[in-house]
Amino acid sequence: MILRNTAALFLCLCAKVLAAQGPELDSLIEAERAYSREDTVKVKLLNDIAFFQQYVDPTKGLEYAGRSIALATKIKDDPGLARAYYVMGVDYLRLDQVAKTIESLQKAATMFETLKRPIDVARAYNTIGAAYLPHNEHYKDALAYLDKAIVIYKEQGDSQYLPNSILNKALVYKRMDSVGPAIGHFNEALRLFRQDMPTNKQLEARIYSGLGDAYIEFSEAKLRAIGFNGNKNDSAVHYVNKALDVFNELGSDDGRAGNYRRLATVYLQQKNYPLALKNASMANEISKQGGFLAMEADAITVMSEAYAGTGRYDSAFAYLKKYVVLNDSLLNDEKERELIQNEMQYSFSKKEDSLHFQNELLSQSNTLNKLQLRQQWLYSGGALLLLLGIGGFLYYRNRNKQSKLVLQLEKERAEQKQRESEFERKVSDAALNSLRSQMNPHFIFNCLNSIKLYSVENNQEAATEYLGKFSRLMRLVLENSKSDRITLQQEVDTLQLYMEMEAMRFKEKLHYKIEIDDNVDMDYIEMPPMLVQPYVENAIWHGLMPKEDGGIINLSFRCKEDILRITVTDNGVGRAMAAELKSKSATAHKSFGMSITHERIELINQMYKTNMSVMVNDLVDANGDPAGTEVVLDIPIE
Repeated sequence: MILRNTAALFLCLCAKVLAAQGPELDSLIEAERAYSREDTVKVKLLNDIAFFQQYVDPTKGLEYAGRSIALATKIKDDPGLARAYYVMGVDYLRLDQVAKTIESLQKAATMFETLKRPIDVARAYNTIGAAYLPHNEHYKDALAYLDKAIVIYKEQGDSQYLPNSILNKALVYKRMDSVGPAIGHFNEALRLFRQDMPTNKQLEARIYSGLGDAYIEFSEAKLRAIGFNGNKNDSAVHYVNKALDVFNELGSDDGRAGNYRRLATVYLQQKNYPLALKNASMANEISKQGGFLAMEADAITVMSEAYAGTGRYDSAFAYLKKYVVLNDSLLNDEKERELIQNEMQYSFSKKEDSLHFQNELLSQSNTLNKLQLRQQWLYSGGALLLLLGIGGFLYYRNRNKQSKLVLQLEKERAEQKQRESEFERKVSDAALNSLRSQMNPHFIFNCLNSIKLYSVENNQEAATEYLGKFSRLMRLVLENSKSDRITLQQEVDTLQLYMEMEAMRFKEKLHYKIEIDDNVDMDYIEMPPMLVQPYVENAIWHGLMPKEDGGIINLSFRCKEDILRITVTDNGVGRAMAAELKSKSATAHKSFGMSITHERIELINQMYKTNMSVMVNDLVDANGDPAGTEVVLDIPIE
């Protein structure tokens, strides 16, 4: 299943999860509005509201945390300021803004260390570990911070928060596919729960859900390698049902939906299609009622595959179309939310900085006026010469202070300009993410039609195989689109699956070969996702398809010094003939991916000061006739 909002699942902020209900939050907001004094009580109210808003509206939570930081700084409430940075980090984590999360939590941890509050330091470290989880390049960082938290909890003899950090380590190891450490930490968390916190239902549900996921995702061979002798699917069903019982007791709809989907996945793997459909339908219904769009999309794809397994291809086709539409909507919502959050954060920072600077100017002005008044009383009875001397001295000092204020103002303006540049970079980054997440709608449409054609022909084996490949490809594309960079192995896996599908569709007209040099480290080298696929698609549609007997595509990956060179070569009709045929066809295939990829390369080069380049060469045979096209993509290796 697609792993969405992993940080939210991974995060456990405290042993007793405080799920703030609407009336409780409303009463806090009313109390804060009615309380007019600027003191530590006001700071605490703002922090409590900011913390509870993580479950309702984290963006509003950031506003309250910002107000708390400003007030705590003004009245010098260091404990309140440390907690304000902590809750700000929590709200950022709920919004999947990892950089801001870590920045806020590190400030909180530093302040808690100064205040000698080790448990709060450990909680900040635990949450930083949560922030790193969705990023496979930071798994080691996640484990390092979680280990710091665990050491502190053990030194302090804490049994309230320790199981959560151990559980979080288990979740990291599960994502790393490290079977032994993952199962070991899950079992350790379960032991501590039973020993020290048997009434903490939220913790219990998280442990059972994590164990269920582990037995679903780990292969039979890997489980056998650590001494597991049972049936992995039976174990998965056992733990998921336990989690489901707890979530039913808690009345947690998102927990119920997630675990019904897990059960459906297990039964789908067992080819028990009736039970898979039953549980996926439950997950789908609960998700629709609760507005959990991501969970709804996961449930729908299980239903599509289950219907395909029973030979009900019309239903499979219908749910697959729903899945594509829903995921497209989710991606668009994420990009829109990211842009809005960037704008709001920029606006908030601008107001905060402006207020800070005005207060500083006022404070310095008041100080200067007091000095002048005191000096006038002190020297009023003095001689004229002394007065002139003092006046000259004051004039010089005033000029000096004014010069410093001018320099400070220029510094503030420079910092403001830097923040504006940062905001523009974030907007560009959001635009780049939006481009990265797009996939040619013609390809999706053609895939759906192919599935429908197989179902009409009653070719169950081909329809099931094609549907499975399409689902896996969509998941890969959507998962990869959430990262700025992926490993070369992930990019090649996506290309391999894409070309397998196109080869099935075009049969003998399309052949392909992938060549990778021995010196290419597939797991070390990283690149932007979905960068090569548009060129492969263009080669198929405009190079090979116009030829009656089709042709072959060669993909090669070579490293030379610090450059990864990717070459896409086809033996098609060539660009000139393709352009001529395209101009004559009213229904020519439009390669949106090519223009999108060129835009992405330009944005990447601008934002990260890289020198990525692409070159297209026309190939000719010995007689000078067109013999295909070659695309050469050079990517600097960092």
